[in-house]
Amino acid sequence: MFLLCYNVSMDIRTVVKYLIITFSVTYVCWWGVAALVAYTHFVYGDVLPTIIYIVGNFGPAIAALFCIDGRPYLRSLKKFLFSYKKYGIWIFLLFVALITLTVGLSSMEWNPQMTALNLFVTLLSSTFIYGGEEELGWRGILQPTLSKKIAFPLASLSCGIIWALWHLPLWFIEGHPNQSMPFWVQATLGILLCFWLGMIYERSRCLPLCMLFHGLTNVLLSSFVLKLNWILISGIVLTTAAAIILWLLDLRHLKNTENKSDGNDCSL
Repeated sequence: MFLLCYNVSMDIRTVVKYLIITFSVTYVCWWGVAALVAYTHFVYGDVLPTIIYIVGNFGPAIAALFCIDGRPYLRSLKKFLFSYKKYGIWIFLLFVALITLTVGLSSMEWNPQMTALNLFVTLLSSTFIYGGEEELGWRGILQPTLSKKIAFPLASLSCGIIWALWHLPLWFIEGHPNQSMPFWVQATLGILLCFWLGMIYERSRCLPLCMLFHGLTNVLLSSFVLKLNWILISGIVLTTAAAIILWLLDLRHLKNTENKSDGNDCSL
């Protein structure tokens, strides 16, 4: 079983350091792929552009490795990767159910190319190579650091905006799947996803669960034909409302704890 909650003790300098490394690694790689595809005989999907693209995917994860706090490093890394807060799995399962029902019921049309084997392989790759690995940085470093300075909703919103800007070069890589969706749509979905992932992390302190949820979301969007209708909108609103309610419950619990602590103080 995972270790108990990992205590993150960082300041704003960590945020700056993390963002510089993340954007440097990713932007060099992804803008490089865009130029490679635009000005050479390579096309998106060829071996060389794919390798460079994947390295860019790991920008947040690489940055996280340079921003982990604590000594000795290996012990801190272990706590960083395998922390777990009691009952966090139930919050994870709640959001898995909500997002699966939202996408599935709003679409009701399965992608025929997504066989059982493809589903398993896609989930693994989406969790560890094409999305989920980002959570080592976004939820492992950026979210908890910002949450120490500003309220959870603002921290999640900030993460979502930064996440959207981080993805911007993909709309300049000819042939990339993201070009089939307007940037503002992707940005909106990203902000909402950051809010849901933020609550999963707040309640579980478990990065593997965040990675899996991120990967699962990508798989669902590939497995179903996405359709904009009232079921999709209602599901997104309901999932976001669940995150807000959980945050308010956490806030109430924190205030009650502080009040009890103040009540126990006495003076002569």
